[in-house]
Amino acid sequence: MIHLDQGAVIVGGGFYGAAIAIYLAKQRGFKRIVLVEREAALLSRASYNNQARVHNGYHYPRSFTTAYRSRVNLPKFVRDWPDAITKDFTKLYAIARRNSKVTAKQFDRFCREIGAEIQPAEPSLRALFEPGLIEEVFLTREYAFDSTKLARWAKTELQDCGVQIRLQTSVTAISQGPNQTLQVSLAPNDGPEELIACRYVFNCTYSGLNQFKGDFPGTGPG
Repeated sequence: MIHLDQGAVIVGGGFYGAAIAIYLAKQRGFKRIVLVEREAALLSRASYNNQARVHNGYHYPRSFTTAYRSRVNLPKFVRDWPDAITKDFTKLYAIARRNSKVTAKQFDRFCREIGAEIQPAEPSLRALFEPGLIEEVFLTREYAFDSTKLARWAKTELQDCGVQIRLQTSVTAISQGPNQTLQVSLAPNDGPEELIACRYVFNCTYSGLNQFKGDFPGTGPG
């Protein structure tokens, strides 16, 4: 068994997992951190495949809190990772006439309530949509990020912080250990299973939140 004492295991090597590990090392003074990722590279699953959008709140009209926090955090993300941001494109939101849970009027009001920039799209842009299906088209402000640049940043920062990166390794179980510790079972692709004892576990997976055995079969400890 590997003992991390007061250290932490981060499950998931996407942007969130990498950022948490770097924060723990730089801001909280953690000396022993293991970042576990089942793929062969960091930021290669949801952080690479899931739209690459820096949300500004528009996507969440049914959750004011999520939308507002997205709007507030967008400029912070742009400030912290300017080299990974892409802005040179037009961002449109089209509201369906039927079977939509929000009308154009409701969407416009919602965006103004969270402070997100919005205006009706000009006729040339509206012409891209079928008017019989689309009630309104809005011009908005959102950006995209370059995941390959973020991955390079994450790799460099994690190495500089002394974080141990375990690629091609899956976490199979998280269990309660003795003396307020947690035990994390690892399954490397090319080796026998291992057990790590630590004080903290952060589950930073995306689609695998409920896939662990042990004492925490739900979303896991964090």
